[in-house]
Amino acid sequence: MAIIPLRQTVIVSPFLSYDPDYNEPSYGDDYTLKCRFSEEVKLVRNQRGEEVASVGAFFFDRLPSLNISDRLTYTDENMRTTTYTPIAISVKRALNGKPLLTEVNV
Repeated sequence: MAIIPLRQTVIVSPFLSYDPDYNEPSYGDDYTLKCRFSEEVKLVRNQRGEEVASVGAFFFDRLPSLNISDRLTYTDENMRTTTYTPIAISVKRALNGKPLLTEVNV
């Protein structure tokens, strides 16, 4: 059971590789994960250490298999669909070291 209610879902498109001819990313089969999406603007550091603006954060139970190159497609309550790419992924752990929550800033 998650430490926060996860009543929303997101479609994850896992990154596979770049097309050698056109240098465009190719993605694998989509799958759905339960999440909580929080819309908030804040500064976060990306994988290169640069400060960038994040427009929201996805929260997932424990430690799902997510990569910084994956694509997240979210549909809100007003049926608006938006596709995001992660900026930063952080794992919140319990005192014993087990993952409790994964935060993905987009």
